[in-house]
Amino acid sequence: MKQPLGALTGPWLVLAVAALTLTSFANAQTNAQTPSASLVSFTQQQAADGKQRYEQRCAACHGEELQGFELAPSLKGRYFDQRWGGKGLDLLASGVRRMPPTGPGSLPDKDYVDILAFLLSQNGVNATDGALSSDLQQWAKLTIPNQKRPTPVTVPPSPPLRYGTNGPVAGKALLAKLTPVTEAQLRNPPASDWLMWRRAYDTSAFSPLSQINEKNVKQLQVAWSWSLPDGGNMMAPIVHDGVMFTYSFGDIVQALDARTGDLLWGYQHKIADASIYNAKKGVAIYENKILVPTSDLHLLALDARTGALLWDHAIDVQGETNFWMKSAPIIAKGKAIIGLTGQLEVEGGNFIVAIDLSTGKEAWRFYAIARPGEPNGNSWNGLPLEKRTGGSMWNPGTYDPELNLVYFGPAPTYDTKALRKLVEAPGISNDALYTNTTIALNPDTGKLVWHYQHLRNDQLDHDWAFERQVVTLAVNGVARKVVVTGGKQAIFEALDAATGAYLFSIDLGMQNVITAIDPRTGAKTINPAAVPDLSDGRPVIQLEGICPNGLGARNLQAAALNGNSKTLFIPLTDTCFDRTGKRWQKTPEPDSDGYFGIIRAVNLESQQTLWKHREVAPAASAALLVGDGLLFFGTVDRWFVALDQRSGKVLWRQRLNNAPSSFPITYQVDGKQYIAVATNRGSFNVNGMASIARVNNPPTGAAMVVYALPSQ
Repeated sequence: MKQPLGALTGPWLVLAVAALTLTSFANAQTNAQTPSASLVSFTQQQAADGKQRYEQRCAACHGEELQGFELAPSLKGRYFDQRWGGKGLDLLASGVRRMPPTGPGSLPDKDYVDILAFLLSQNGVNATDGALSSDLQQWAKLTIPNQKRPTPVTVPPSPPLRYGTNGPVAGKALLAKLTPVTEAQLRNPPASDWLMWRRAYDTSAFSPLSQINEKNVKQLQVAWSWSLPDGGNMMAPIVHDGVMFTYSFGDIVQALDARTGDLLWGYQHKIADASIYNAKKGVAIYENKILVPTSDLHLLALDARTGALLWDHAIDVQGETNFWMKSAPIIAKGKAIIGLTGQLEVEGGNFIVAIDLSTGKEAWRFYAIARPGEPNGNSWNGLPLEKRTGGSMWNPGTYDPELNLVYFGPAPTYDTKALRKLVEAPGISNDALYTNTTIALNPDTGKLVWHYQHLRNDQLDHDWAFERQVVTLAVNGVARKVVVTGGKQAIFEALDAATGAYLFSIDLGMQNVITAIDPRTGAKTINPAAVPDLSDGRPVIQLEGICPNGLGARNLQAAALNGNSKTLFIPLTDTCFDRTGKRWQKTPEPDSDGYFGIIRAVNLESQQTLWKHREVAPAASAALLVGDGLLFFGTVDRWFVALDQRSGKVLWRQRLNNAPSSFPITYQVDGKQYIAVATNRGSFNVNGMASIARVNNPPTGAAMVVYALPSQ
């Protein structure tokens, strides 16, 4: 039998990365089972050198303290006890060599060994006089011991039905007036409410409210704030009939008086022992139900007035523990529809599931990775199903009630090596559908109506996995309903919403990987120097630098769309990286060198940039449009900012307690308009950008901060 690492005295080393594939799992499990004659050793110098390399190449994704974020896992702790306990250490060493995702295997051997030594040193292994070898065979004989850690302690909510300073009478009266949310309201939401992730089915994040406007926004001040449970969060609160529903780290739902911030009720879902809490984008509301996606893959229905559990549906994942639900559900045709995300590479990839809201039972599911023998199943280079991975859904879907179509955007696979060279077989491609694709599904049946792949066979993790927005545009003089979306390369594309026909692309000039886009089809020509070269057995990118970097020129910070002016307001990050890990700007300007954050206003009909605003730090939050005048967004360095939609001029800014890694909203109660934004310790993307911009944010602290104009 393999021997445990007797030298480990603290938390066990567990280096897992999103690019680590199930193929590697299988290889590790077939290694020789001979006893080890020696313990792992490394020198202090290796650990010191590894610390520098980790800070340069790893910390942006996995955190300065190895804590991990929602995409890149923690490098120590309970999660990895569960995932890696009892497995061979050679598997983890192989994982180190597969980094970074945009250039796997591209670092010198010494860098990989030093990084591993540093990680060992941070996990209770003491340095010795013996250097750590780069020979993976030495690791094949060692096993990481299993440890059973308790479920992490979270901040519990206040007891259900506890009322705030206004007293139980006021709280009960507010909840008693809470009306069921109808399908008609979801199709045409009241201006005073914020009923879903980006307010309306078109995912525009545009509110017609205008009490707060460009003339008085400078008077905006804090109306109330509420401390949220500490931890990673990407929340968009929802508001209905004066009640705000928040969803925080720890799977904690709280109902607050949206006028005062007083607590009305709280509910915490206790997760299964095999799971860990993770950040999500919020909840959904329908009729009298709050729909809650949990960290252990349940969908709950809570009574909106009391917080009582109405039903609990466990999503069937056939025992697989590597799934997340990061999104809020979208409600369509009496169903809660939500996509799953793979924590690591899951055999057969991810899927979208619909739960019938009248019964709490599964209605259908759609697999984001095309299956062998099914339509588009021949697009995976001949790989069997168990070798096909990816297709994570990071965002909620978009729904068009008129066309009865739900739109999603599956992410790429990280296991790109098997797709790099096309096999010689008739009828086979290596496009890898439905990765980096807009898919349109019938919400009644889950059947695929159409699909369009924006980027085939993505070798650089340049996702097209973000929001899809629906708007009517004049295209070549003809009014057409279109779906607009953009990828990490800051290329935005428009498709016919009914058919998926390609219409046009807008390249914002922030990438150097795509050299041409076919104006008829949208097919993209990739610079060969940007594709990892395998001629010497190790993947090496030939370009001196890749633009954008791995976090993308745009990411989870969603754009906002003004359908009146046909203008898209896009949070962007101006960063590239070279082979040494040094970051630099693609589009610096003489007066803004070192300003990594950009907000860009683009008219979709003229396809021209109207204005551009720069910030030192990139956006942490999505964009929010308030009437035709104001644009709100929050930055990684804790500023909450209002711009003039027409000019990009800064009209107001205020500092927050922490990064607003979330989705701001606006609503109105009793004739008074409010702007709300959630803050927290950040997310994978935000913490990575904080490292780029050299920003130091508080390690803890989360709050709901709500602004309003002074009372007259």
